[in-house]
Amino acid sequence: MIRILFALLALLTLNACQQGGPTASTETSPGGIEYTLIQLPEQEDVAIHIAWPTDWSYRDGTNKAVPIVGTDLILAGGAEGYPAGDVIEQFADLNSEGDIYAGLNDHIIGELAFERTMLDDTIAIANAHLRAPTLDPVWLDRIRDSIAQNMAEAQTHPRHAGFDAGRWAIFKDQPLRMALSLDDPDVFETVTQDDIAAWHAETFTRQPDAIVVVGGIGAQMAGETVDRLLEGLPDTRPTLSPEVTPDFAPRRILLHDPAATVTNIAFIAPLPPTEAGKELEDLLLLNALGSGDQSVLFNAVRTELRASYGFSADVANYTRVHRIMVMSGEVETARLADVERVVREAYDGFQKAGTLEELAERKAPFEHSFTELPNFVADQARSELQSRLDGFEVGRSLALLDELAAVTDDTVNQRLQNDFPPADTFIVIAVSPDRDALPGACIITTPRDAAEC
Repeated sequence: MIRILFALLALLTLNACQQGGPTASTETSPGGIEYTLIQLPEQEDVAIHIAWPTDWSYRDGTNKAVPIVGTDLILAGGAEGYPAGDVIEQFADLNSEGDIYAGLNDHIIGELAFERTMLDDTIAIANAHLRAPTLDPVWLDRIRDSIAQNMAEAQTHPRHAGFDAGRWAIFKDQPLRMALSLDDPDVFETVTQDDIAAWHAETFTRQPDAIVVVGGIGAQMAGETVDRLLEGLPDTRPTLSPEVTPDFAPRRILLHDPAATVTNIAFIAPLPPTEAGKELEDLLLLNALGSGDQSVLFNAVRTELRASYGFSADVANYTRVHRIMVMSGEVETARLADVERVVREAYDGFQKAGTLEELAERKAPFEHSFTELPNFVADQARSELQSRLDGFEVGRSLALLDELAAVTDDTVNQRLQNDFPPADTFIVIAVSPDRDALPGACIITTPRDAAEC
């Protein structure tokens, strides 16, 4: 659910400087499937990444844990001709890697990476699991119980409860909220093999939203490989209605938890989606605002309050369209109100200043990352796939150094002034053992109560 942009963008131009000259093009396979090809002539490895659209998380009447359990079960639960539980070892023997996961509730992402000499065996295994997964019931129980246990553990932490309350405040009882929080007590227990089979049948088709092939492979072989990978899947595209109406009206909420041993506070407000561009400006600004012990928020809390704790700023996604800025930290209970004031003031001053000191130096780590990671075809494919889903031009992932060079004091200032939320527009959510720690806040005792604040 949460997109860690620093890690993503640090990989966006992996192969831009590789000898042999990388190229990007739109191709069509012999079977009529369109895909993006990034050729890296010096590479022996190949990566194929695919994004299938889904609205499962947005619909009434669907078990929202099914995609989480199902993405693991497809590979682990066996397939026609392949015993359950063997795929990890089989891929390891081939020095190949495969993964399937839910991407921001809007897509199911499939990833393959392999040595070119292992193409045939890797594609055969992947196709079998996409086309005819066994969905072994023993592995279903094992995966379901493991994920349920992890979620139950996470829900005991105050910070997690705070973000649950935030989702209740923003989405109320819309289906997407349940998909984001997975907090229904029976949500995992009621996942069935039939549920996963139905989800699989509607999701995995020959008409995904995007396919990216990266590596030392030509168009003819790449196209034939795409056809083989998707062979036997239905040539259909589901009718989707990914509709949700968030409520980002500013509120101050305190979740009173007498058992909490620490107090947490988070500030949440919307940012434009990544399809609108300016991700690099966002990264640079958020890095300066709340990353590390030299950041604006860290220094404000440490200097003015003489506190021993820090404060961070980050970005997250509920969906591809609904993206948020989050400022958060663990604080001293008795000083919660002071922290709220100091953070607001520090952020307001940061936004009004409108510039970043030593912009060139702040760019340097990104330039280094873009240049020093030229051989990871899987990361190149992941980056290009995200750009394709956002509607950018083919080959954007080969030109991010140029995009970084185009970031100036003016573009940073425009982004901060025009698109970052004003200081008084944040939703503030605290979790504390002291119900009076945030005077004037809406006091709740369970996360779902935040829907009424």
